[in-house]
Amino acid sequence: MSSLFVGEDEELGQTLLQANEAHEENPNEVSNHNLPQSSVSEEIDEEVTEVCCTLPLKFQQEIVEDMLSRDGLLILGRGLGWKTIAANLLHALCSPVSLQKGPGVVSKRSLIMVLNAREEEILSLEEELTELQWIDNASKLESNDGEALTVIRGEATTADKRRRLYDKGGVVSVTSRVLAVDMLSGVIQCNEITGLLIVHAETMKEASNESFIVNLYRDENDWGFVKAISDEPESFTGFTPLATSLKVLRLTNVFLWPRFHVDVSSSLQARKKGSKDDRRSVIEINTKMSYKMKKIQAAILACIEACLNELKRHNGSLATEYWDMENVHDRDFVPRIRMALDSQWHRITYTSKQLVYDLGTLKEFLRHLLSSDSLKFYQTVQNIIDSNVKQKTGTGALSTMTISPWLNLEEATTIISFAKERALGKLRIEESKTTLEEQDGSLQELTPERISSHEEYNLESQPKWGQLGLLLEDIMHEKAILGNVQQPILIMCSDLSTTRQLAQLLPILEVKENGGRKVFSARKYMIRRLNDYLAWKELSRLTKQINSELEVKEENAALKEEDDIHTSKTFSRGRGEPISKRRRTRGASTVASVTRLHSSAGSNQVSEAPDLDPVIVDNLKKEVGDEDGVESGRFDVNDEIYVDETSTQRPEIEHISQSEQIVIESYHGNNNDFIQELCPSHIIMYEPNLPFIRAVEIYQAVNKDTPAKTYFMYYGTSVEEQKHLMQIKKEKDAFTRLIREKANLGRHYETAEDNNKFRLQRSDVVNTRIAGGAGFRTESDEFRVIVDIREFTSSLPGILYRAGIKVVPCMLTVGDYIVTPKVCVERKAIPDLISSFKSGRLYTQCEHMFRHYELPTLLIEFDGSKSFSFEPFADIRPQKGNAPNAVATKLLKQDIQSKLMMLLLAFPKLKIIWSFSPYETAQIFLEIKSKQEEPDIASAISKGVNQSLTTEKGEPPVFNEDAIDLIQNIPGINNANYYSVINRFKSIETLVNSTEDELVETLGQENGTKAYRFIHRSLR
Repeated sequence: MSSLFVGEDEELGQTLLQANEAHEENPNEVSNHNLPQSSVSEEIDEEVTEVCCTLPLKFQQEIVEDMLSRDGLLILGRGLGWKTIAANLLHALCSPVSLQKGPGVVSKRSLIMVLNAREEEILSLEEELTELQWIDNASKLESNDGEALTVIRGEATTADKRRRLYDKGGVVSVTSRVLAVDMLSGVIQCNEITGLLIVHAETMKEASNESFIVNLYRDENDWGFVKAISDEPESFTGFTPLATSLKVLRLTNVFLWPRFHVDVSSSLQARKKGSKDDRRSVIEINTKMSYKMKKIQAAILACIEACLNELKRHNGSLATEYWDMENVHDRDFVPRIRMALDSQWHRITYTSKQLVYDLGTLKEFLRHLLSSDSLKFYQTVQNIIDSNVKQKTGTGALSTMTISPWLNLEEATTIISFAKERALGKLRIEESKTTLEEQDGSLQELTPERISSHEEYNLESQPKWGQLGLLLEDIMHEKAILGNVQQPILIMCSDLSTTRQLAQLLPILEVKENGGRKVFSARKYMIRRLNDYLAWKELSRLTKQINSELEVKEENAALKEEDDIHTSKTFSRGRGEPISKRRRTRGASTVASVTRLHSSAGSNQVSEAPDLDPVIVDNLKKEVGDEDGVESGRFDVNDEIYVDETSTQRPEIEHISQSEQIVIESYHGNNNDFIQELCPSHIIMYEPNLPFIRAVEIYQAVNKDTPAKTYFMYYGTSVEEQKHLMQIKKEKDAFTRLIREKANLGRHYETAEDNNKFRLQRSDVVNTRIAGGAGFRTESDEFRVIVDIREFTSSLPGILYRAGIKVVPCMLTVGDYIVTPKVCVERKAIPDLISSFKSGRLYTQCEHMFRHYELPTLLIEFDGSKSFSFEPFADIRPQKGNAPNAVATKLLKQDIQSKLMMLLLAFPKLKIIWSFSPYETAQIFLEIKSKQEEPDIASAISKGVNQSLTTEKGEPPVFNEDAIDLIQNIPGINNANYYSVINRFKSIETLVNSTEDELVETLGQENGTKAYRFIHRSLR
């Protein structure tokens, strides 16, 4: 079997190794040849600036040099340190430049915007840039002035403060929405921005805010740079993905650096001359799954295959080649299937919808099987069973919800029965008289029953736990022999739940002898997990009791036609005989299969979570003993801090030697920095993770003198192994496709006269007929739309800009889009429409629009990738793992329609626009504006604003809409008087603490008394 660790182009290893040994290391300095220009009138000094960098590997230095010399899109292999590359690139680009301004020379700091970065990535970039700034200033004997990275988060800062931050220059991380608003409103001019660095370029779409910013920037600034980085090559899918991404980014160059790149391989595989240390080698630990785990895994995969085949049978015209078992281990397998069905979601059958949810449920089973303990896995399975099938009602009839089709398969019984057997299967333990005599000291008082045997629960442990204990024992023994190893041991897991699991497990692992072999037992940990199971069991019982009471009340009101059980004949497998010989019943085979699962007389009795035997539970607790808080295991885990809320004692502080530390961490984005800071002596990868493997390779290549000994654990012949191998294959195939597409890319030429906006036929929407005194409009006239700044979270403002409409961002009190002086549009996406109906906010918004505009309009905008129907948004999932109930979906869909009718009855003159995508909305806006004048900005801002309320600068105030909605729900406060409340009380706290006289003075006698009594009403 091939190695799971590398296995990529190993035949070049010796050649690359010799070439690397012959190569002399160059100093870590790069030349900044891409210095920015501030304006045309300013000239840059020809002097070449040298900046320091912290790039230890040759391929990283080459990437930065390429990115400095040309704008382009960098697509990097996972785990190759894109944050380090980005930090050094930003440091080189934001270095101060000397500008010739008239007779003198001034030094100016570049302004670079970082877009699309996540919170943890911003922190990592800030640390790297701060370190680079210190190194650079120390080498030049300069003081550290200014922050390395300025972060602007949302609306936390005002426009004036943001303008001052922009004027300082440097690297600024800002959200796309805020930057788009600032660029349109003039808070910052595009010519003042040196360049843009966009991370996670794979997420950029034509309608995204990042694409909007790039278009704004390039339309005004043709000298600045645009650079993009991505480390997910698999996300570049579809027809010509590379050309599409370059078009969206308005770039022409692309840099591809996969793991099998010659320079990357030579940098990571190079060894120090004369080094014979085998610590750089990776030890793979292939752990075998237990028999029950293998049976469960095979049954789950069989259920997935059956669901997938049935889904393809029901939706043959929508199925693609991707719907195959080869791709089942892909992380985005279920989302991609759902994406293919979204456009026709209102047309597909209920069975198809349920199958999509079942695929997600079964994939979760696979994950929990290998990561969770046996009790937790059984709870997960039992929760799904309980959510699918209800208990028998008082009349004896089986009342069912929407039943998942996979429950009708024989493999479903296999999953449930073996999950129960792993956790709570009973074992009969035979004990000899010698053993009992050692425990009790005498056999005179022992009964024959005690001498023969006793029962225990199986409580099967994960096979990896014992292997991890043996591995840690060997590492401790090795460190004791060497004596000079002071670094800690690092254990890496997939998520935080596994991290907590190991942190609780390792201190109580026990060493036992089994046939002369030393084994590590997690029996004590599993016995403690029984307490969680008992709590879950009690909660489940109470939940079922409440649900059964509610079902009895609703049973008579249920529609008869909706009581049918939706299932597919594919899953019955010949078990379709009716349960009644006299009369055939609709859905009888399904009822029979469900009855078999829930029958207490069944052979397996697998559907009900069993009640625990109190005698066995007491014996198990005695086995653990009263050792809460006292760990008797072989290993001390010191990286986790547990807080006992019931304890009143002061925490004890104890010094822990670094050589004795066992650090347990989860895989996250800062793997490269974390390993370098910790410098572990041994690294144990408890679960496979491709980016972390690459991070370990980089760490080993950088620390040639003190490499870490690495262990790689995985379950052999399992989905864990297949998933890891599939991830490597997917990345390699993705780079292969991108390399081929890059070779066939055409040359792109662009001039200043080129127009990147949509080529709409203005003659189709411009009306030259002058009627009713309307002004004459030509194709060359500028169209303008005033947009509320809160609307920039959507894609519509960017699409309007690309359609040739000038977008003016303002803080609007009434409406979202002011299209003409008469037309005010309130835009509602479907989820927002549903929430606005529930809160009553839409009614108030319509009142405001009718008060200030002649043609109030409600825009109901659908997502272009989803179906043009309310049904996908009316989906309610009462339980996890189930498709939406057909009755609930129908009722909610009717509820939305009825509320729309009520809204039209209240406002008969309200116009409603139905748009299936933002692109269609832009076309509709153009048609509306063809006969109208342009809106006035000052008039739009003043609508709905109390002129007596102003800020210190005389500007209209910015209100907290959520707080206004809250106070309007208080009796006595309404739309007519809430401005008086805002003017009198500056916060909700002040309002609540006000006296009755103050409220009466503000609201009047009747309203003030109502508000005071409501606020101070006692609930006792």
